[in-house]
Amino acid sequence: MDSFMPACSRRSFLRAACALAGLSLVGTGHAKSDKASGGGISLEQAEVSRKGELFHLSGAFEIQLSATLENALLRGVQLTFIQSFEAERLRDFWLSEDLIDLERSVRLSYNALLRQYYVSLSGTSSTHDSLESALRAVGDLRDWAVLNVKQMKRKSDFKAYIRIYLDIAQLPKPLQVNALASSARWQLDSGWQERSFKY
Repeated sequence: MDSFMPACSRRSFLRAACALAGLSLVGTGHAKSDKASGGGISLEQAEVSRKGELFHLSGAFEIQLSATLENALLRGVQLTFIQSFEAERLRDFWLSEDLIDLERSVRLSYNALLRQYYVSLSGTSSTHDSLESALRAVGDLRDWAVLNVKQMKRKSDFKAYIRIYLDIAQLPKPLQVNALASSARWQLDSGWQERSFKY
């Protein structure tokens, strides 16, 4: 009797393996400390849709800073977030076909004299009177053009992977050491979120 293995990608397998390894190393204590720190990221909505010759990603992440990160921001430390997008075409009985791997930086800063927050993305910046408004701008996917129809195959199923995280490597060097020593207070990551779409 013939048997068939459902299609999956190397990326999906590696993500699952890394997630399991991380859980075994971190344990439940780390999860509790993350919650206690008050920081977190969750995906409110996300959609990949066609507009002309391009496919756009729209949606938003809800971001909450830990007390440690908020204090650092108020003291003049710029926080850099990375928005990531990956996509693949699903294929029957074959590994999925990787299509694209994109990243873009979003920078959040605070001016204590003016009591204003600034968000910079792709050469454009916006000013905000509250941290809540600024964090909404950081998590906004802003109608991101992510794929061209020339990369796509009609009548196919696709899967998108979306993520945003705080780039610790962009922190000042002394704070990078603190971030590595106390990850629950400094590290902020949505993890990979999946969405399916068709063409």
